[in-house]
Amino acid sequence: MKKMILAALLAVGGATTASADPLMKYTYADVSYQWAHVDAEGLNDSNGVDTKLSYSPLENIAAEFGYNYANSGFTGQSTNIDQSFFRYGLAGYYSYCNGIDLVARAGASHVNLDAAGDADDDGVYGGLAVRHQLTDTVEVDAEALYDNVNSIYNVSGGQWTYTGTVLNSLTEELALKLTAGIDADSDVFLTAGLRLAM
Repeated sequence: MKKMILAALLAVGGATTASADPLMKYTYADVSYQWAHVDAEGLNDSNGVDTKLSYSPLENIAAEFGYNYANSGFTGQSTNIDQSFFRYGLAGYYSYCNGIDLVARAGASHVNLDAAGDADDDGVYGGLAVRHQLTDTVEVDAEALYDNVNSIYNVSGGQWTYTGTVLNSLTEELALKLTAGIDADSDVFLTAGLRLAM
């Protein structure tokens, strides 16, 4: 499954356009549509939106804020499950060599679950990523992230999530962003959206 996701990301990232300016930046805003397959009996797949803001006031460090909304439900029932997931923290990045950055991130997370009754939980996250500018107009990223906050995808505690992202520049500031990921519970998610870099 992981090999199929990586092959699909590389195939989509093969199309190129005019400018590489949105790539390998750390001040940007992302907005994406997200679909997730929840590998748990009794839960439907979810749809939602995934957003992220990153601001780098100094070289090698960035402040990050993420918001994810997912809507799901219980199989055979009309009850909706609305989940709001927040992350806020810092990222440190280092240019290993030309076109390759190593990134470490850590911060806090919060989830609000609105189903039969409200539920909230707080946690922390941390992870490592590699960003690689594959061509003048294509960037490929890989990340492993651990988060110990509970959610509808992770009712038993913290877990690892593994993601791959392709960015394809469309204009001097705008890039197409495609991400595929899988977590330790075999939940799979796909996102498609845009990155505005500044």
